[in-house]
Amino acid sequence: MMRSMFSGVSGMRNFQYELDVIGNNISNVNTVGFKGSRVTFQTALLQTLKAARAPQNNVGGTNPIQIGLGSQLATVDKIMTQGSFQNTGRKLDVAIQGDGFFVLSDGQGYYYTRAGALDVDMNGTLIHSSTGMKVQGWRAIQDPTTGQRYIDTNQPIGDIVISAGLTMPANATTLARMEGNLNSTSGIMPFAMTVTDENGQQHAVRFVFSRTSTDFAIQNGPFTENQSYTWRAYDESNALIGEGYVVVNQFGRVVESGNYLFSTLNPNFNYSINATTDGQLTVSDPTNLLNGEYYVFVTDSNGRIIYQEEKSSSSGTLTINDPDIVSGQTYNVYLYFRRNTVTGIIPSTNGQITQADITDPLDIPPNGNYRVRVIDSTSGQTVFEGPVTIANGNFTISDSDIAAGTSYKVEFVLTAPFPLNEVFVAPGASISIPSSGELRFYESDSPSNFVTAKFESPRYVTAVEVYDTLGNPYSLYIEFIRLGQFEDMKNAWIWRVYTASGEPITYIDANGQTNYTGTPYVGGVVDFNESGRLSTLYGITWDEATQTFTVGDVELRTIQFDASHMGDGTVTIDLDLTALTQFAGANSATFTYQNGNALGTLQSFAINEAGQIIGTFSNGLTDLLGQVALAIFNNPAGLTEIGNSLYVPSANSGLAQIGAAGTGGRGTLIPGALEMSNVDLAEEFTKMIIAQRGFQANARVITTADTILGELVAMRR
Repeated sequence: MMRSMFSGVSGMRNFQYELDVIGNNISNVNTVGFKGSRVTFQTALLQTLKAARAPQNNVGGTNPIQIGLGSQLATVDKIMTQGSFQNTGRKLDVAIQGDGFFVLSDGQGYYYTRAGALDVDMNGTLIHSSTGMKVQGWRAIQDPTTGQRYIDTNQPIGDIVISAGLTMPANATTLARMEGNLNSTSGIMPFAMTVTDENGQQHAVRFVFSRTSTDFAIQNGPFTENQSYTWRAYDESNALIGEGYVVVNQFGRVVESGNYLFSTLNPNFNYSINATTDGQLTVSDPTNLLNGEYYVFVTDSNGRIIYQEEKSSSSGTLTINDPDIVSGQTYNVYLYFRRNTVTGIIPSTNGQITQADITDPLDIPPNGNYRVRVIDSTSGQTVFEGPVTIANGNFTISDSDIAAGTSYKVEFVLTAPFPLNEVFVAPGASISIPSSGELRFYESDSPSNFVTAKFESPRYVTAVEVYDTLGNPYSLYIEFIRLGQFEDMKNAWIWRVYTASGEPITYIDANGQTNYTGTPYVGGVVDFNESGRLSTLYGITWDEATQTFTVGDVELRTIQFDASHMGDGTVTIDLDLTALTQFAGANSATFTYQNGNALGTLQSFAINEAGQIIGTFSNGLTDLLGQVALAIFNNPAGLTEIGNSLYVPSANSGLAQIGAAGTGGRGTLIPGALEMSNVDLAEEFTKMIIAQRGFQANARVITTADTILGELVAMRR
């Protein structure tokens, strides 16, 4: 069945309207925020040649036969899709990503736009740069007590004013927070070494280092520059074979060392003496104290070794000089006999010298095994050298060269080893403890066999700037020193705080006390569990008079200092150390937050994704200054354009729903960019060409139809 040759004519679109809309889209392709339009057409008139027929019996239904008679414009709809973004780098250019319109006001009513080229006028008011209309939103409200600014989006919108010279008031620091790691491997690390005895048998010795209350007494306080460590030596069976201390400076160089093993040996003489003169002790025992040279140890009332040297006793008197000796204090003096030289001995019998030949009983050494040398006082020749045992004060030196009536000098040297700064492992095997220089522990008989203990400073210091209520800055330093295992704590660190300007620091515990059992706090201690997490925070005290270090049992994390000399009162700061960790890694603990600030003046501002206007102040801080409002509509395509990329509501757009960006279905903002037109230039040109060709084709429909009819008439003839 032949179709109508005139169907194209009856359905002809109004191409002029479509070309006008396409041209408008193309001409505005670079217009900021411009939204393209879509044209639709509808049939103007139509002629029904045959109505539709329903199916009957064995005959199916047929459709109506209708011929369109022309077309007319149906709608011109706004296409409110997202346009592309053009980066401008200008801080007051903002584009909306998603739904929404900026709200503008001319004082009479609200207008809406997607064009986000904003600026400020001479009064600091945020305006729409192309129209001068004022951008609407919320101004920040400043709390009169704290000075903090906040935005209440439940309040009506209004003009946003950002005044030049806007200030941020000063605030005192009341909280400082630390985060990061404290190195669990700081201090002197344990090590092991192997030594060989006189029989060629090897022995493994393990050294470990810890901190004790005695160490604080040795170093004269918990935070001194030089730090003391207690060392312990264990053999293969884990038996303790040596114990002492070593004091190192901040670079790990040995300043002083000592051996506690003397306390397990029986001294030849032991005295408790009250010092009557600063820097001096005198032992006076003319009845019992033997003449000779002694290893001398002096300890204070806390057991701290304050002196160890070799000293000589004569006529029952021995004098000790040391700056650590304080008049009025009581000290323990331990004397270990080492050697003596007796002159003017004239034997009464040929071939021997006995105790009876020594005229002064104080010249007879104590019981023990000695290496003895007999020297002729006249010729200087050695007439005897060998071992001699003294028992119950009696001895005999036998040699055929000893002549009665001849004067001799006799040297007595105790042969038993005394580990002044050594660890005795086995006969012929001992380890020397360093007394200065490197932390080098070496085999006494083989110095080339040594181990240098690994050392990393146990001290870690970091700082933060805090402020009083007037905004005066103070550089606050916190110093940590690792103790490791101390008393019942597994991974302890002591800490203290000090300022660069020297303000005295007061420490306050959770009960509001500044002392523990009457002794003022000098800092705090933090302990970490096996997982490296902080477990306890207590205060610590140091009694200078008794040289006593004490860990309290009340939580301490608050410090205080007087700022009255700067025109303020007292600054009280809570230290939040709960985020600190202790793992085997570099020290990284640092202050991540403190809530004080100096006075600040507005330097610049910018708009973020939420439309918040963030001001940057001269004190390095930022604060809220305001927030730009966005409006959405149920039917944004129903808005009425009034020019300059502005819209106003219409009867079919719905009411403006105003709120903050990123909430309630509103889009977010892209700072430093503008939204371009959503028109696709290539697509619009293609549509224009198609429309133009269609217009040309339809314009020739009548001519073509007349030609066809002419041919039909000719064929009929």
